[in-house]
Amino acid sequence: MLKPGTLIEGTIRSMRRGRGILHYGKDTVFVQHALPGERVKVRIGKRLHDGYSAGLTAVCKAHPDRVSPPCPLYGRCGSCQLMHLSYEGQLRWKKEQISREAKKAGLPLQVHDVIGMKDPYHYRNKMIIGFGRDEKGQLCAGLYEEFTHHIVPYRRCLMHPEHGDDIIATILTLMKKLRIEPYDERRRRGFLRHVLLRMTHDGSAVLVTLVCSDDRFPARKAFVSELVHRHPDIHTIVLNVNRRQTSVVLGQEERILYGPGIITDELLGHTFALSASSFYQINHLQCERLYAQAYALLQPTEDMRVLDAYCGIGTIGLGIAGSIRALTGVEINEQAVKNARENARRNQIRNARFICADATRFIMAESQRHAHYDAIILDPPRDGSTPAFLDACAALQPERIIYISCNPFTQIRDLRYLLKKGYHCSDMYLFDMFPMSDDAESVCLLARH
Repeated sequence: MLKPGTLIEGTIRSMRRGRGILHYGKDTVFVQHALPGERVKVRIGKRLHDGYSAGLTAVCKAHPDRVSPPCPLYGRCGSCQLMHLSYEGQLRWKKEQISREAKKAGLPLQVHDVIGMKDPYHYRNKMIIGFGRDEKGQLCAGLYEEFTHHIVPYRRCLMHPEHGDDIIATILTLMKKLRIEPYDERRRRGFLRHVLLRMTHDGSAVLVTLVCSDDRFPARKAFVSELVHRHPDIHTIVLNVNRRQTSVVLGQEERILYGPGIITDELLGHTFALSASSFYQINHLQCERLYAQAYALLQPTEDMRVLDAYCGIGTIGLGIAGSIRALTGVEINEQAVKNARENARRNQIRNARFICADATRFIMAESQRHAHYDAIILDPPRDGSTPAFLDACAALQPERIIYISCNPFTQIRDLRYLLKKGYHCSDMYLFDMFPMSDDAESVCLLARH
């Protein structure tokens, strides 16, 4: 057993979730900011269920793609796991990991090069910032340290649009001026828990959501007036009330303080209304590239009936609704379904229906009644789909299945399942939706034999 504080030396054999994996005797050590092949010295930290955490103290032999992270918060903030790896190296590493997993699963799959970004910074159209007090008791805004609720104070994040960080700085100033207290999780006291910002791709409109512990906001008028005055790009402000002791950011209660409660953004020629709780890809440019690839694989025709499962606010399905006979979207989130229906009306699309239901239960019912769909699009959560969904999907016998995923590893598991059901898949296309992280977005076409 390794004791905390012990200094050891070894070679990093692989990497998972941005942490290098070092084998020391029979023990597995997970080393933050270490890269495969590097000879390192590390200091043992906490005991984990599958090994030990460790901090990097020295790199004796560096990976050829190691770079100096440009962010001063790197190593404290848990958002960017791969900033110490060159961007070209990140893209290669992501492809290598996914290719290895596909081969391990026995899939005859060509994994294409990851489509990256010319500028992999300032891409996020959604920001979530926490508030608290620093070690000196000073009010601060910041990002969470990895695996904790400890706030790391910040002024600029390289993933955020600069005007978003400027809005946060103004909110911090107004909190001090109007004596608005941040929420303290341990004491269960205070008012402002988080601020969530959504921005259009061109930065022309911003939605501000104030996540608070109570619906009473005594300084509301002064706060809203000055915030909007300083930032005219703020089109709406929403008060979201979260009274629960939970890591989930948003609560169930909402009240509009300013504006319509939504902003609208354009995606591949269609207009979409976004609320605080709407699912919307955080990287607009890469989202358009991903969806364009999905549409090219689908090859929509005017007689095609399409099921869009896990449809969210309808962004994927509505993009091709004008080229097909009928679109059915299913989504479990009631607010997202309302947004999807409104988005259909907004884009004058009349051949789309959206149903609020669990995707698995819905498609099982559709299978039992022998419904007909020429194609099924699915974009499930990170855990992937369910065996019951995949069984029902195969039973419906669509000619094409377009599988979009934010987790290619669970996608590979599901692809393997569908291949046993009479489908084949030859290509996986990868998109770097989240630069500086170890995540990638993927899309595959499954066709019937």
